[in-house]
Amino acid sequence: MPTTLLVLLLQEFGKEEALRMVGNAPQLLAIDVIVWRQALAVWRLCGVSDPLAVVRNNPNSLCYNWLDPSRLANVLALQQLLPWQPSAAQVIERYGGYVAGKSASRVAGRLLYLEQLGLLQQLVADKTAAMREWRQSQQEASAGKKAAGEPVFISVGDIAASAPAQFACLVQDAEAWLSEDSELVGSSPSFDEFSKGLKQLPAWQRLWADAEAGVAELKQQLPPELLRAVDEMAAAMAEDGTG
Repeated sequence: MPTTLLVLLLQEFGKEEALRMVGNAPQLLAIDVIVWRQALAVWRLCGVSDPLAVVRNNPNSLCYNWLDPSRLANVLALQQLLPWQPSAAQVIERYGGYVAGKSASRVAGRLLYLEQLGLLQQLVADKTAAMREWRQSQQEASAGKKAAGEPVFISVGDIAASAPAQFACLVQDAEAWLSEDSELVGSSPSFDEFSKGLKQLPAWQRLWADAEAGVAELKQQLPPELLRAVDEMAAAMAEDGTG
């Protein structure tokens, strides 16, 4: 089976890319070919013009079921809450690994948490570039308008990949930089506390409903043979208790 899968990967992506992908994500040889073909199809339906670009960034993103509402909830949350409002295609191209590999409770949940705390303005696509731009603006500012300290920026990687304690420290530092009243810093609920009521929040419920509707729409557009195979796999996983 691995040999057959490798041949299919070679046919789809070419020798150089396929071998690099397998080297970085050997689990590609252990999954059903339908999984990564479904992923490619979903990406294209979401407007991704060059799926290979996504694969180059993170070949592991091919290993996930992209018809799981959690995937689409992450895409929608990043689209709606990132200040620069990327398209679905841009989210998948740049953040596909986070979208696929992290739960919606983590990615979308942390975004909703930052929204509640008023910290979305600190989200940036590139922390190094944002800091460089801020320092340039400070050099040009008059003495009376200069900030007391450097800002705390938050990246999508911080949201998706930071350990709980690290994320909590980042949030506290960002609040401290924005707040004029130091006594208010640390008074906000922790993300753990926020998470307990996450699924009761209207914003979460709307996001999840939109994700489920999006999945239904994608299923209508997928080739019947691909959709049928995916449904059979999902049913088998449920019977085995692995879904």
